[in-house]
Amino acid sequence: MQPVEGVVMVLVVAMTCGIPLLGLTLRFSLKPVLEAFIRLREAQLGSRPENDLLRERVAYLERVLEAHGLIEDRRMVHPTSPPERLPPGATALKDRERV
Repeated sequence: MQPVEGVVMVLVVAMTCGIPLLGLTLRFSLKPVLEAFIRLREAQLGSRPENDLLRERVAYLERVLEAHGLIEDRRMVHPTSPPERLPPGATALKDRERV
């Protein structure tokens, strides 16, 4: 075997085995670093406005369901929110189907 063939063979084997191993090594070493960076950015930005809006909408829907008697578990409703009142012209049905 000539020296050139030996060098080429070593380089081919090193590239076919070394590049995937290098990729796996980088993936497993960089993933925790990137996750920590993302959590740091989320903590710096605080709570997102979309989450606050969604929380308010869910609280409102829970108050409406509680006012109509569709929520039986009182722990689900935010304790500091006042109960929702029905409009003056609306009547509450006592035998309504539970959803």
